[in-house]
Amino acid sequence: MKDVTVELQTHTATTHFLVYNDVTSPTNQRTMIAACLPRAGVVNSAPIVMTDCTVRKQLCLLANLNSFIWDDVVRQKVGNLHLNFFIVEQVPTLLPDRYDEPCPWSKGQGKTLEAWIAERVLKLTCTAEDMLPLADACGFADGSLKAEYVLSTFKGIHDDNPLLSGHPSTAKFIMELYDRYAKQMASGE
Repeated sequence: MKDVTVELQTHTATTHFLVYNDVTSPTNQRTMIAACLPRAGVVNSAPIVMTDCTVRKQLCLLANLNSFIWDDVVRQKVGNLHLNFFIVEQVPTLLPDRYDEPCPWSKGQGKTLEAWIAERVLKLTCTAEDMLPLADACGFADGSLKAEYVLSTFKGIHDDNPLLSGHPSTAKFIMELYDRYAKQMASGE
């Protein structure tokens, strides 16, 4: 038990684990299923991916692991019902430094691939309150992600609302108001 505690202390992700499901089959719809989980005990069928990358780069790795091309390559290598770690280690994966490059489809915004990808992965990953510390660890502690999460728990507010001219949905209208209020608070108005 002491060895596990020591190893986890050196792990940069203090709020979560990056894991993948090793029980799979090449005939499944998805062979590789990876996720971030809150720090807790996990079973041997959910190996923890240990890395010294920043939390945001770990989210980029999560996107890489869950990509269709990565899944296709893994599918060619899996011969039984387990996606063993030695197979995962063999599959070509983007190096962390690649995510420091400018995002080519985000022209004029000055975003890196890391910023663009991590923001989207975070929104897909933080779907419950126990994952909100991950958002804080990524620097999304401004509350907008928490507001989006709260809104996602309500049904019917994401559909078009003809009563709100110029706003496609009640949820978007609320987020616009939230963003406007947050800017006013930041500027001291």
